Amino acid sequence: FFLFLFFFSLFPFPFFFFLFFFSFFFFLFSFSFFFFFFSPFFLFFFFSFFLFFFSSFFFFFFFFFFFLFLFFFFFFFFFFLFFFFFFFLFFFFFFFFFSSFFFFLFFFLFFSFFFFLSFFFFFLLPFFFFFFSFFFFFFF
Repeated sequence: FFLFLFFFSLFPFPFFFFLFFFSFFFFLFSFSFFFFFFSPFFLFFFFSFFLFFFSSFFFFFFFFFFFLFLFFFFFFFFFFLFFFFFFFLFFFFFFFFFSSFFFFLFFFLFFSFFFFLSFFFFFLLPFFFFFFSFFFFFFF
């Protein structure tokens, strides 16, 4: 693994191609979960859940817009955080310090954590929506 990092610190251009390839698939992966929220299966489950458990219109619209706001907030927040922070900051420092192996190792671990964080919110946030909706139902 360290020889792999050392090789790409000496010859960074294959790593740039791999980084672009990896980020492009993350772009498609994130938007696939974005369109999942507007799929007929999700909309049917979403509306049937709130219409069944919250018969009054106040609770229905309140929780609907509340979770809709949470979804858009987390999606766009981590979407822009990943792309702007990853591309501009990483490429800027990597062009200036690509000869330093430890600096590259630090950024590799640092941005892998950011990718895990964005993957966690893109992939598991719909399940947390359903979990907290059940929580709010039993709370009220």
